[in-house]
Amino acid sequence: MKTKDMKRSAWKRVRAKKQIIQDFTIGHHSGKISLLKIEEIIEPLIRHNGEREVVLADQGFYWLQLAVDRAHEWFTAMYDDCGRLLEIYVDITGGNNARSDNPSFDDLYLDYVISKTTVIELDRDELEDAFAAGEISREQFETAQIEGKRIYDDLRTNRDQIIAFFQTQFAILRPILDGESQQS
Repeated sequence: MKTKDMKRSAWKRVRAKKQIIQDFTIGHHSGKISLLKIEEIIEPLIRHNGEREVVLADQGFYWLQLAVDRAHEWFTAMYDDCGRLLEIYVDITGGNNARSDNPSFDDLYLDYVISKTTVIELDRDELEDAFAAGEISREQFETAQIEGKRIYDDLRTNRDQIIAFFQTQFAILRPILDGESQQS
């Protein structure tokens, strides 16, 4: 199982980035929100999201991440260099640790993509393979199944509101990040 962090410390394709990480509260849940701008990249990140091939990371692109502490979903909204939303990617996690300066999560393999037209489930085969290989426990497998169904239903029901939420947060954070001169 991979552990990923908000600063994307293991991301070798990105040579230079600028990032802000802030505390965030949604209702009675707290966590962190981050906007990362890719300033220099070795090669673009291109993925097939079920509908089409899409460039998700390139020079000047932004990644807006939201991690609610102890929640089982980690949101990453990806924007191109013009600030157009490309997709929102949702990792199902073993529970987010959003209390540190660099929030992190254990990836439970199951993912969802919110595109402009639909919600797509990804990597169920990776979840099942990880369980069969003993990389995750039965409890983690069941957590991924239960939380995956819950978040999928929520994403399908509230897709437009989720997109609007991330558009608003991007509009708030982008001028702050682009006005900064130091890299974090």
